[in-house]
Amino acid sequence: MNNWAYHPNKTVTLLDGFNLDIAIIDKDLNTTSIVSNSNNSKNNTGVDVFFIHPTVLQNLASYTTITNVPIANQNATFVELSIRGQAGLLAKYGRIFAPRYRQATPLTFINSPLDLNQANVLGVAYSDIKAAFLDYLNNFNNGNKIIIASHSQGAYLAGFLLKDIFDSNPQVREKLVVSVIAGISSNYAAPNTYLGGWWQNIPFCTQIAECGCVMNWKSYKEGQTPPIPNNSHPSLNPIIASNGWIYSPLNLSQNWIIQDSLYYDNQVRPLRNFITLRSNVTFGGNVGYVAFDSLYSIRYQRFSRNQIGFMLQHTPQPNDQRPDLLINEESNPLFSTLGYHQKDYNIYTWAMLEQINAKLNNCGATIGVSVSLLDKQSTIYPNPANNYIKIKSKNENLESEVLEIFDTAGKIVFSDRLDQNGGVEIGELKQGLYFVKVKFGIYKLLIEN
Repeated sequence: MNNWAYHPNKTVTLLDGFNLDIAIIDKDLNTTSIVSNSNNSKNNTGVDVFFIHPTVLQNLASYTTITNVPIANQNATFVELSIRGQAGLLAKYGRIFAPRYRQATPLTFINSPLDLNQANVLGVAYSDIKAAFLDYLNNFNNGNKIIIASHSQGAYLAGFLLKDIFDSNPQVREKLVVSVIAGISSNYAAPNTYLGGWWQNIPFCTQIAECGCVMNWKSYKEGQTPPIPNNSHPSLNPIIASNGWIYSPLNLSQNWIIQDSLYYDNQVRPLRNFITLRSNVTFGGNVGYVAFDSLYSIRYQRFSRNQIGFMLQHTPQPNDQRPDLLINEESNPLFSTLGYHQKDYNIYTWAMLEQINAKLNNCGATIGVSVSLLDKQSTIYPNPANNYIKIKSKNENLESEVLEIFDTAGKIVFSDRLDQNGGVEIGELKQGLYFVKVKFGIYKLLIEN
Protein backbone atom coordinates (compact mmCIF):
# COMPACT_ATOMS: atom_id res chain seq x y z
CA MET A 1 0.00 0.00 0.00
CA ASN A 2 2.95 2.37 0.38
CA ASN A 3 3.27 2.29 -3.41
CA TRP A 4 -0.30 3.59 -3.86
CA ALA A 5 -1.20 7.23 -3.33
CA TYR A 6 -4.88 6.23 -3.40
CA HIS A 7 -6.43 2.79 -3.19
CA PRO A 8 -9.77 1.69 -1.69
CA ASN A 9 -7.92 -0.74 0.61
CA LYS A 10 -5.50 1.89 1.89
CA THR A 11 -6.33 2.63 5.52
CA VAL A 12 -6.08 6.43 5.41
CA THR A 13 -5.87 8.77 2.40
CA LEU A 14 -6.44 12.47 1.87
CA LEU A 15 -9.66 11.71 0.00
CA ASP A 16 -11.27 9.89 2.94
CA GLY A 17 -14.36 11.90 3.83
CA PHE A 18 -13.23 14.79 1.65
CA ASN A 19 -16.08 17.07 0.57
CA LEU A 20 -16.44 16.99 -3.23
CA ASP A 21 -19.13 19.70 -3.37
CA ILE A 22 -18.40 22.70 -5.62
CA ALA A 23 -19.42 26.25 -4.68
CA ILE A 24 -20.13 28.48 -7.70
CA ILE A 25 -18.77 31.94 -6.86
CA ASP A 26 -20.00 35.19 -8.42
CA LYS A 27 -18.05 38.41 -9.03
CA ASP A 28 -18.80 39.66 -5.49
CA LEU A 29 -17.40 36.40 -3.98
CA ASN A 30 -20.88 35.20 -3.01
CA THR A 31 -21.87 31.56 -3.40
CA THR A 32 -24.69 31.43 -5.94
CA SER A 33 -25.17 27.66 -5.91
CA ILE A 34 -23.67 24.38 -4.68
CA VAL A 35 -23.01 21.45 -7.00
CA SER A 36 -23.25 18.36 -4.77
CA ASN A 37 -21.04 15.35 -5.47
CA SER A 38 -20.83 12.07 -3.57
CA ASN A 39 -17.36 10.90 -2.55
CA ASN A 40 -17.09 7.33 -3.82
CA SER A 41 -13.30 7.02 -3.63
CA LYS A 42 -13.73 3.79 -1.66
CA ASN A 43 -17.21 2.74 -2.83
CA ASN A 44 -17.65 0.15 -5.56
CA THR A 45 -20.11 1.83 -7.94
CA GLY A 46 -19.27 -0.33 -10.93
CA VAL A 47 -16.92 2.35 -12.29
CA ASP A 48 -13.25 2.70 -11.25
CA VAL A 49 -10.81 5.54 -11.87
CA PHE A 50 -7.12 4.79 -12.51
CA PHE A 51 -5.18 8.06 -12.28
CA ILE A 52 -1.54 8.53 -13.31
CA HIS A 53 -0.18 11.70 -11.77
CA PRO A 54 2.17 14.18 -13.49
CA THR A 55 5.68 15.07 -12.37
CA VAL A 56 5.24 15.89 -8.68
CA LEU A 57 8.69 16.63 -7.28
CA GLN A 58 9.86 19.33 -4.91
CA ASN A 59 12.84 21.53 -5.81
CA LEU A 60 12.63 20.71 -9.51
CA ALA A 61 15.78 22.72 -10.28
CA SER A 62 17.83 20.27 -8.23
CA TYR A 63 17.19 17.46 -10.73
CA THR A 64 19.91 18.04 -13.31
CA THR A 65 20.22 14.60 -14.92
CA ILE A 66 18.01 12.24 -16.90
CA THR A 67 17.15 9.62 -14.30
CA ASN A 68 14.41 8.12 -12.13
CA VAL A 69 13.54 9.35 -8.65
CA PRO A 70 13.03 6.51 -6.15
CA ILE A 71 9.62 6.44 -4.49
CA ALA A 72 11.33 6.66 -1.09
CA ASN A 73 12.81 10.02 -2.16
CA GLN A 74 9.42 11.50 -3.08
CA ASN A 75 7.17 13.33 -0.62
CA ALA A 76 4.09 11.10 -0.31
CA THR A 77 1.86 13.87 1.08
CA PHE A 78 2.90 16.22 -1.71
CA VAL A 79 1.90 13.59 -4.28
CA GLU A 80 -1.44 12.89 -2.59
CA LEU A 81 -2.28 16.59 -2.33
CA SER A 82 -1.47 17.12 -5.98
CA ILE A 83 -3.74 14.26 -7.05
CA ARG A 84 -6.59 15.47 -4.85
CA GLY A 85 -6.38 18.95 -6.34
CA GLN A 86 -6.17 17.73 -9.91
CA ALA A 87 -8.38 14.65 -10.03
CA GLY A 88 -10.24 14.50 -6.73
CA LEU A 89 -13.59 15.23 -8.37
CA LEU A 90 -13.29 12.01 -10.37
CA ALA A 91 -14.05 10.25 -7.08
CA LYS A 92 -17.72 11.08 -7.74
CA TYR A 93 -17.69 8.18 -10.20
CA GLY A 94 -16.16 5.47 -8.07
CA ARG A 95 -13.07 4.04 -6.48
CA ILE A 96 -9.76 5.82 -7.05
CA PHE A 97 -6.65 3.81 -7.85
CA ALA A 98 -3.62 6.11 -8.13
CA PRO A 99 -0.17 4.47 -8.03
CA ARG A 100 3.06 6.11 -7.04
CA TYR A 101 5.97 5.42 -9.35
CA ARG A 102 9.64 6.12 -9.95
CA GLN A 103 9.15 9.43 -11.73
CA ALA A 104 11.38 10.50 -14.60
CA THR A 105 13.10 13.83 -13.98
CA PRO A 106 11.92 16.83 -16.07
CA LEU A 107 15.05 16.79 -18.25
CA THR A 108 13.85 13.46 -19.64
CA PHE A 109 11.17 15.37 -21.55
CA ILE A 110 12.73 18.79 -22.07
CA ASN A 111 16.13 18.35 -23.72
CA SER A 112 16.90 14.66 -23.74
CA PRO A 113 18.45 13.00 -26.80
CA LEU A 114 16.58 10.30 -28.67
CA ASP A 115 18.63 7.56 -27.12
CA LEU A 116 18.56 4.52 -24.92
CA ASN A 117 18.87 6.65 -21.80
CA GLN A 118 15.51 8.34 -22.33
CA ALA A 119 13.86 5.03 -23.19
CA ASN A 120 15.35 3.29 -20.14
CA VAL A 121 14.26 6.02 -17.72
CA LEU A 122 10.72 6.10 -19.09
CA GLY A 123 10.71 2.30 -19.11
CA VAL A 124 11.37 2.21 -15.37
CA ALA A 125 8.53 4.66 -14.68
CA TYR A 126 6.19 2.77 -16.99
CA SER A 127 7.06 -0.60 -15.43
CA ASP A 128 5.68 0.68 -12.12
CA ILE A 129 2.47 1.92 -13.76
CA LYS A 130 2.00 -1.34 -15.66
CA ALA A 131 2.56 -3.45 -12.53
CA ALA A 132 0.06 -1.33 -10.60
CA PHE A 133 -2.57 -1.50 -13.33
CA LEU A 134 -2.24 -5.27 -13.75
CA ASP A 135 -2.56 -5.70 -9.99
CA TYR A 136 -5.76 -3.63 -10.12
CA LEU A 137 -7.10 -5.39 -13.22
CA ASN A 138 -6.43 -8.91 -11.96
CA ASN A 139 -7.41 -8.46 -8.33
CA PHE A 140 -9.84 -5.55 -7.95
CA ASN A 141 -11.61 -4.75 -11.23
CA ASN A 142 -14.20 -7.56 -11.02
CA GLY A 143 -15.91 -6.54 -14.26
CA ASN A 144 -16.09 -2.80 -13.57
CA LYS A 145 -15.85 -0.09 -16.19
CA ILE A 146 -12.61 1.93 -16.15
CA ILE A 147 -11.79 5.61 -16.50
CA ILE A 148 -8.09 6.22 -17.17
CA ALA A 149 -7.02 9.77 -16.33
CA SER A 150 -3.60 11.39 -16.44
CA HIS A 151 -1.61 14.56 -16.95
CA SER A 152 1.82 15.52 -18.31
CA GLN A 153 4.39 12.80 -17.48
CA GLY A 154 1.46 10.65 -16.40
CA ALA A 155 -0.14 11.21 -19.81
CA TYR A 156 2.86 9.71 -21.61
CA LEU A 157 2.70 6.69 -19.31
CA ALA A 158 -1.07 6.40 -19.81
CA GLY A 159 -0.47 6.41 -23.55
CA PHE A 160 2.02 3.56 -23.16
CA LEU A 161 -0.52 1.68 -21.00
CA LEU A 162 -3.25 2.04 -23.61
CA LYS A 163 -1.01 0.68 -26.34
CA ASP A 164 0.44 -2.13 -24.21
CA ILE A 165 -2.64 -3.41 -22.36
CA PHE A 166 -5.77 -2.11 -24.13
CA ASP A 167 -5.05 -1.63 -27.81
CA SER A 168 -4.85 -5.27 -28.93
CA ASN A 169 -7.24 -6.71 -26.31
CA PRO A 170 -10.95 -6.22 -27.17
CA GLN A 171 -12.08 -7.54 -23.77
CA VAL A 172 -10.07 -4.92 -21.90
CA ARG A 173 -11.00 -2.18 -24.39
CA GLU A 174 -14.66 -2.94 -23.72
CA LYS A 175 -14.15 -1.84 -20.11
CA LEU A 176 -12.78 1.58 -21.10
CA VAL A 177 -15.17 4.49 -20.60
CA VAL A 178 -12.57 7.06 -21.66
CA SER A 179 -8.87 7.72 -21.35
CA VAL A 180 -7.96 11.28 -20.41
CA ILE A 181 -4.46 11.98 -21.71
CA ALA A 182 -3.97 15.67 -20.95
CA GLY A 183 -1.13 18.14 -21.03
CA ILE A 184 1.11 16.80 -23.79
CA SER A 185 1.42 18.12 -27.34
CA SER A 186 2.01 14.85 -29.18
CA ASN A 187 -1.35 13.09 -29.24
CA TYR A 188 -1.33 12.09 -32.89
CA ALA A 189 -3.13 9.95 -35.43
CA ALA A 190 -2.70 8.88 -39.03
CA PRO A 191 -3.51 11.61 -41.59
CA ASN A 192 -7.18 12.62 -41.70
CA THR A 193 -8.21 9.89 -39.26
CA TYR A 194 -8.63 9.63 -35.50
CA LEU A 195 -6.59 6.49 -34.88
CA GLY A 196 -3.60 4.67 -36.33
CA GLY A 197 -0.94 6.86 -34.75
CA TRP A 198 -0.14 6.31 -31.08
CA TRP A 199 -2.78 3.55 -31.01
CA GLN A 200 -4.04 1.22 -33.68
CA ASN A 201 -7.56 0.53 -32.35
CA ILE A 202 -8.27 3.26 -29.79
CA PRO A 203 -9.56 6.47 -31.44
CA PHE A 204 -9.70 10.03 -30.28
CA CYS A 205 -13.22 10.99 -29.22
CA THR A 206 -15.28 12.43 -32.08
CA GLN A 207 -18.57 12.59 -30.12
CA ILE A 208 -19.16 13.76 -26.57
CA ALA A 209 -21.02 10.59 -25.55
CA GLU A 210 -18.58 8.21 -27.27
CA CYS A 211 -16.86 5.61 -25.07
CA GLY A 212 -13.58 3.75 -25.42
CA CYS A 213 -11.81 6.79 -26.83
CA VAL A 214 -9.14 9.34 -25.87
CA MET A 215 -9.90 12.85 -24.57
CA ASN A 216 -6.99 15.29 -24.47
CA TRP A 217 -6.12 18.99 -24.30
CA LYS A 218 -3.47 21.63 -23.70
CA SER A 219 -4.11 25.24 -22.76
CA TYR A 220 -2.38 28.51 -23.63
CA LYS A 221 -2.92 32.24 -23.29
CA GLU A 222 -4.73 33.99 -26.13
CA GLY A 223 -2.02 35.28 -28.44
CA GLN A 224 0.43 32.45 -27.78
CA THR A 225 1.42 29.98 -30.49
CA PRO A 226 1.64 26.36 -29.31
CA PRO A 227 5.05 24.81 -29.99
CA ILE A 228 5.76 22.07 -32.49
CA PRO A 229 6.76 18.84 -30.69
CA ASN A 230 10.52 18.97 -30.26
CA ASN A 231 12.96 16.12 -30.66
CA SER A 232 12.75 15.13 -27.00
CA HIS A 233 9.17 13.88 -27.30
CA PRO A 234 9.08 10.15 -26.46
CA SER A 235 6.74 9.52 -29.38
CA LEU A 236 9.63 10.44 -31.68
CA ASN A 237 12.01 7.97 -30.03
CA PRO A 238 12.40 4.83 -32.22
CA ILE A 239 13.50 2.77 -29.20
CA ILE A 240 10.19 3.48 -27.47
CA ALA A 241 8.37 2.39 -30.62
CA SER A 242 10.41 -0.81 -30.80
CA ASN A 243 9.47 -1.53 -27.17
CA GLY A 244 5.83 -1.60 -28.26
CA TRP A 245 4.67 1.41 -26.25
CA ILE A 246 3.40 3.28 -29.30
CA TYR A 247 1.80 1.82 -32.43
CA SER A 248 3.89 3.94 -34.80
CA PRO A 249 6.40 6.74 -34.15
CA LEU A 250 5.25 10.32 -34.62
CA ASN A 251 5.97 11.52 -38.16
CA LEU A 252 5.74 15.32 -38.16
CA SER A 253 5.32 15.49 -41.93
CA GLN A 254 2.50 12.94 -42.10
CA ASN A 255 0.68 12.49 -38.76
CA TRP A 256 -1.53 15.21 -37.37
CA ILE A 257 -1.77 16.24 -33.72
CA ILE A 258 -5.31 16.04 -32.30
CA GLN A 259 -7.01 17.75 -29.36
CA ASP A 260 -10.55 17.55 -28.01
CA SER A 261 -12.67 20.29 -29.61
CA LEU A 262 -16.11 18.85 -28.87
CA TYR A 263 -17.04 20.90 -25.81
CA TYR A 264 -15.27 24.09 -26.92
CA ASP A 265 -14.84 24.72 -30.64
CA ASN A 266 -13.15 27.53 -32.55
CA GLN A 267 -15.70 30.13 -31.46
CA VAL A 268 -14.80 32.30 -28.46
CA ARG A 269 -16.97 31.20 -25.54
CA PRO A 270 -17.11 31.81 -21.78
CA LEU A 271 -15.17 29.16 -19.87
CA ARG A 272 -17.57 27.14 -17.78
CA ASN A 273 -16.49 26.89 -14.15
CA PHE A 274 -12.76 27.23 -13.64
CA ILE A 275 -12.36 24.92 -10.60
CA THR A 276 -9.86 25.13 -7.74
CA LEU A 277 -9.61 23.69 -4.25
CA ARG A 278 -11.55 25.61 -1.61
CA SER A 279 -8.34 25.68 0.46
CA ASN A 280 -6.75 27.95 -2.18
CA VAL A 281 -9.15 30.82 -1.43
CA THR A 282 -10.71 32.51 1.60
CA PHE A 283 -14.35 32.20 0.54
CA GLY A 284 -16.80 29.51 -0.54
CA GLY A 285 -17.87 27.98 2.76
CA ASN A 286 -17.88 24.31 3.69
CA VAL A 287 -17.06 22.73 0.33
CA GLY A 288 -14.05 21.01 -1.20
CA TYR A 289 -13.90 23.08 -4.39
CA VAL A 290 -14.94 26.48 -5.71
CA ALA A 291 -15.66 27.44 -9.32
CA PHE A 292 -15.56 30.71 -11.24
CA ASP A 293 -18.03 30.70 -14.10
CA SER A 294 -17.24 32.89 -17.14
CA LEU A 295 -14.15 34.48 -15.60
CA TYR A 296 -12.23 33.50 -18.73
CA SER A 297 -12.99 33.05 -22.40
CA ILE A 298 -11.80 29.99 -24.30
CA ARG A 299 -11.57 28.79 -27.89
CA TYR A 300 -9.91 25.95 -29.74
CA GLN A 301 -7.40 26.85 -32.43
CA ARG A 302 -5.40 24.83 -34.93
CA PHE A 303 -2.31 26.70 -36.09
CA SER A 304 -0.83 23.93 -38.22
CA ARG A 305 -0.81 20.16 -38.62
CA ASN A 306 1.26 19.88 -35.43
CA GLN A 307 0.22 22.95 -33.40
CA ILE A 308 -3.11 23.13 -31.58
CA GLY A 309 -4.47 24.20 -28.21
CA PHE A 310 -7.09 26.01 -26.19
CA MET A 311 -6.62 29.79 -26.14
CA LEU A 312 -7.70 31.49 -22.90
CA GLN A 313 -8.19 35.10 -21.93
CA HIS A 314 -9.07 36.69 -18.59
CA THR A 315 -12.48 38.36 -19.10
CA PRO A 316 -13.68 39.59 -15.69
CA GLN A 317 -16.93 41.45 -15.16
CA PRO A 318 -16.82 45.07 -13.96
CA ASN A 319 -15.55 45.17 -10.35
CA ASP A 320 -14.96 41.42 -10.42
CA GLN A 321 -13.33 40.35 -7.16
CA ARG A 322 -12.60 36.76 -8.17
CA PRO A 323 -8.84 36.14 -8.34
CA ASP A 324 -7.13 35.43 -11.65
CA LEU A 325 -5.49 32.12 -10.80
CA LEU A 326 -3.80 31.89 -14.20
CA ILE A 327 -1.72 35.05 -13.90
CA ASN A 328 1.04 33.45 -11.81
CA GLU A 329 1.62 30.83 -14.50
CA GLU A 330 2.78 33.57 -16.85
CA SER A 331 5.90 34.18 -14.74
CA ASN A 332 7.09 30.61 -15.28
CA PRO A 333 10.34 30.70 -17.33
CA LEU A 334 8.88 27.96 -19.53
CA PHE A 335 5.52 29.70 -20.04
CA SER A 336 6.23 30.42 -23.72
CA THR A 337 6.46 26.66 -24.29
CA LEU A 338 4.17 25.21 -21.62
CA GLY A 339 1.39 27.81 -21.49
CA TYR A 340 -1.07 27.17 -18.67
CA HIS A 341 0.21 23.62 -18.27
CA GLN A 342 -0.05 23.52 -14.47
CA LYS A 343 -3.70 24.61 -14.65
CA ASP A 344 -4.89 22.24 -17.38
CA TYR A 345 -7.25 20.43 -15.00
CA ASN A 346 -8.53 23.61 -13.33
CA ILE A 347 -9.44 24.90 -16.78
CA TYR A 348 -11.06 21.79 -18.20
CA THR A 349 -12.34 19.67 -15.31
CA TRP A 350 -15.93 20.91 -15.65
CA ALA A 351 -15.98 20.18 -19.38
CA MET A 352 -14.30 16.81 -18.74
CA LEU A 353 -16.91 15.81 -16.13
CA GLU A 354 -19.79 16.87 -18.38
CA GLN A 355 -18.43 14.65 -21.14
CA ILE A 356 -17.78 11.69 -18.82
CA ASN A 357 -21.36 11.98 -17.54
CA ALA A 358 -22.61 11.71 -21.12
CA LYS A 359 -20.36 8.75 -21.83
CA LEU A 360 -21.53 6.85 -18.75
CA ASN A 361 -25.17 7.48 -19.62
CA ASN A 362 -24.68 6.37 -23.21
CA CYS A 363 -22.26 3.50 -23.00
CA GLY A 364 -23.78 0.98 -20.63
CA ALA A 365 -21.70 1.62 -17.50
CA THR A 366 -24.20 -0.50 -15.62
CA ILE A 367 -22.27 -3.27 -13.99
CA GLY A 368 -24.47 -5.60 -11.96
CA VAL A 369 -24.02 -8.70 -9.89
CA SER A 370 -24.92 -10.97 -12.82
CA VAL A 371 -22.72 -9.16 -15.31
CA SER A 372 -22.77 -11.61 -18.19
CA LEU A 373 -26.55 -12.04 -18.10
CA LEU A 374 -27.31 -8.34 -17.79
CA ASP A 375 -24.89 -7.26 -20.48
CA LYS A 376 -26.63 -9.55 -22.95
CA GLN A 377 -30.24 -8.79 -22.14
CA SER A 378 -30.83 -5.40 -20.58
CA THR A 379 -29.45 -1.98 -19.68
CA ILE A 380 -30.29 0.58 -16.99
CA TYR A 381 -29.80 4.27 -17.71
CA PRO A 382 -28.97 6.97 -16.90
CA ASN A 383 -26.44 5.82 -14.34
CA PRO A 384 -25.58 7.91 -12.30
CA ALA A 385 -29.26 8.87 -12.14
CA ASN A 386 -31.33 11.69 -10.72
CA ASN A 387 -35.14 11.49 -10.77
CA TYR A 388 -35.93 8.84 -13.39
CA ILE A 389 -34.42 5.58 -14.65
CA LYS A 390 -35.28 3.27 -17.52
CA ILE A 391 -34.64 -0.42 -18.10
CA LYS A 392 -34.05 -1.26 -21.74
CA SER A 393 -34.32 -4.86 -22.87
CA LYS A 394 -33.20 -6.17 -26.23
CA ASN A 395 -35.92 -8.79 -26.34
CA GLU A 396 -38.89 -7.93 -24.11
CA ASN A 397 -41.44 -5.21 -23.34
CA LEU A 398 -40.94 -4.44 -19.65
CA GLU A 399 -44.12 -2.43 -19.07
CA SER A 400 -45.67 -3.27 -15.66
CA GLU A 401 -42.69 -5.37 -14.57
CA VAL A 402 -41.89 -4.95 -10.87
CA LEU A 403 -38.72 -3.01 -10.00
CA GLU A 404 -37.28 -3.04 -6.48
CA ILE A 405 -34.45 -0.93 -5.07
CA PHE A 406 -32.35 -1.95 -2.06
CA ASP A 407 -29.84 0.07 -0.05
CA THR A 408 -26.34 -1.23 0.64
CA ALA A 409 -27.51 -2.91 3.84
CA GLY A 410 -29.96 -5.03 1.81
CA LYS A 411 -33.10 -3.18 2.96
CA ILE A 412 -35.77 -2.57 0.33
CA VAL A 413 -36.34 1.18 -0.01
CA PHE A 414 -38.45 1.41 -3.17
CA SER A 415 -40.83 -0.73 -5.20
CA ASP A 416 -42.96 0.13 -8.23
CA ARG A 417 -43.98 -1.11 -11.64
CA LEU A 418 -42.28 0.13 -14.80
CA ASP A 419 -44.26 2.45 -17.06
CA GLN A 420 -44.92 1.90 -20.78
CA ASN A 421 -41.40 3.12 -21.57
CA GLY A 422 -39.77 0.75 -19.10
CA GLY A 423 -39.06 3.60 -16.69
CA VAL A 424 -39.92 4.73 -13.18
CA GLU A 425 -39.66 7.92 -11.10
CA ILE A 426 -37.15 7.60 -8.24
CA GLY A 427 -36.97 11.22 -7.09
CA GLU A 428 -37.80 10.34 -3.47
CA LEU A 429 -34.49 8.49 -2.99
CA LYS A 430 -31.47 10.24 -1.48
CA GLN A 431 -28.12 10.29 -3.23
CA GLY A 432 -25.97 7.21 -2.76
CA LEU A 433 -25.32 3.69 -4.00
CA TYR A 434 -28.26 1.29 -4.45
CA PHE A 435 -29.06 -2.07 -6.00
CA VAL A 436 -31.91 -2.33 -8.50
CA LYS A 437 -33.64 -5.69 -8.90
CA VAL A 438 -35.72 -6.61 -11.95
CA LYS A 439 -36.53 -9.91 -13.61
CA PHE A 440 -33.12 -10.11 -15.34
CA GLY A 441 -31.05 -9.71 -12.18
CA ILE A 442 -29.46 -6.95 -10.13
CA TYR A 443 -27.84 -3.68 -11.15
CA LYS A 444 -25.72 -1.23 -9.24
CA LEU A 445 -27.19 2.27 -9.38
CA LEU A 446 -25.66 5.55 -8.25
CA ILE A 447 -28.14 8.34 -7.48
CA GLU A 448 -26.92 11.93 -7.57
CA ASN A 449 -29.38 14.60 -6.41
